[in-house]
Amino acid sequence: MKWFKEHKKAASIGLFLLVLILIGCGVAFSDSGNGSDQKEQEASVTDTKKETAEEEKSSDAEVKKEDAAKEEVSEEKKETKEEAKKEEKTEKKDDTKKTSTASATATTKKDEAKTSSNKSSSNSSTKKTETKSNGSSSSSSSQSKPQHTHTWVAQTKSVYHEATGHYENKWVQDSAAWDEDQYTEKVVCGCGAVFDNDNQWEHHSLNTDCIYGYSVLPVKTGTIHHEATGHNEQKWVQDSAAWTETVTTGYKCSGCGATK
Repeated sequence: MKWFKEHKKAASIGLFLLVLILIGCGVAFSDSGNGSDQKEQEASVTDTKKETAEEEKSSDAEVKKEDAAKEEVSEEKKETKEEAKKEEKTEKKDDTKKTSTASATATTKKDEAKTSSNKSSSNSSTKKTETKSNGSSSSSSSQSKPQHTHTWVAQTKSVYHEATGHYENKWVQDSAAWDEDQYTEKVVCGCGAVFDNDNQWEHHSLNTDCIYGYSVLPVKTGTIHHEATGHNEQKWVQDSAAWTETVTTGYKCSGCGATK
């Protein structure tokens, strides 16, 4: 590219010198010729100057195009490096990802603004050149870099929910219900008859000719029922079991690290 610029400048200088020589020859010829020839020579010299100026403008426009192309390439390289740095920071920490993403976005916007301004300046300068140079400049400026398409990935977190329930009064038994037998001392004859006192036994022995004696023994006369004992306590009754909920907190681009 450097050789091309030097070659262009040398060509324009040589052309300018050739124009000066032609002008000198035209002036000399005009002195010896008539007035009509002098006018024609002056017209040709004017046309030659115009052509030289147009060629210089076209060469300057091409140099500007090349400079703009270099700037675009360097900007693309910068953006590529910045994206690589963003991905590395994304793997390390989530917080640094957001910071690097914001700075990268701001830098990208500035680079795009610079690119658009360079393109607009190059387009405005190209409009002043000839039709051929306009065609070539429009084709080069129409080339744009591919736009990045975000791939959004959901970012989630787990939220633990405790079990729910309430307290109720519950009966807690301390002892079970039971029956207590009641005994009373009775006069028991050897034949099995039971009497409240010995007088009754004696009457029994005389009237029945019972030959058995008697004994005073405890005899079951009844039963007393005892109810169960206990007390009330506050018992926890579960309404729903504990569970874990997955909540979406946002979205992040898997390519550039941008969030939303």
